Amino acid sequence: MVKNFTPREAYAAYILGGVLVDVRDNASPDSKTLDVNRMLKMPFSELDQRYGELPTNKPVILMSRIGNKGKEAAKFLLQHGYNDVAILDGGLDAWVEEGLPVR
Repeated sequence: MVKNFTPREAYAAYILGGVLVDVRDNASPDSKTLDVNRMLKMPFSELDQRYGELPTNKPVILMSRIGNKGKEAAKFLLQHGYNDVAILDGGLDAWVEEGLPVR
């Protein structure tokens, strides 16, 4: 089952060792992103080739702009044996609104 995390829940899961994954396909190089050290950029269009790079022993928190690509990515990961998958509810927009770190 996929969890929906608020931005603060996602940040807390990250602090406790979870991995934040940006699955946006069309993020321009100058667009905002989360200001965290362990952010993995894995566009949704590359997920089927690269999902093996994701840890299976830590929470994987998927982030897109508003959350739609995150939902699709979560479904894919569950079908491929991942159990601890969450979506950043509201995506990057919600993270920014919550005042969490961006760069």
